[in-house]
Amino acid sequence: MDKETWRKNWLNSINELTSLELQKNSWLNSENKNPHWSYIEFLSCYFDDLGISENYTDELNLNLISLQEYDIIKDWHNRLNKYEEPNNDPYNHKLILEDSKWYEIVEIGKDAIRQLSQILNLQERELLEKNKNVV
Repeated sequence: MDKETWRKNWLNSINELTSLELQKNSWLNSENKNPHWSYIEFLSCYFDDLGISENYTDELNLNLISLQEYDIIKDWHNRLNKYEEPNNDPYNHKLILEDSKWYEIVEIGKDAIRQLSQILNLQERELLEKNKNVV
């Protein structure tokens, strides 16, 4: 995957994982049958599809993100990586969305978005900040 595509996917994933409105509209929508719009898939897109290494070591070495960008998101990333779903049930979207620990992670992510937006170019900033709708 080229750098531009990786970064686009990275910013889209951060956006999805920090939008409670999107999460509520997609995770709790019983008519939604697209598996992408679920907690598990949001995490999979971020950690697995992007191939994010421990502490972003590979991504920094490959110049996919800058040290400044990493410093901005590392706390959010680490908390997201350590998050434990209520009752260890990643399929219970309602409980996740009621979990104060999840809200805390989302809020830290929103703060990271505000900081990233100050250093990204316009095209990347739009990916990070755009309101998404469930497809």
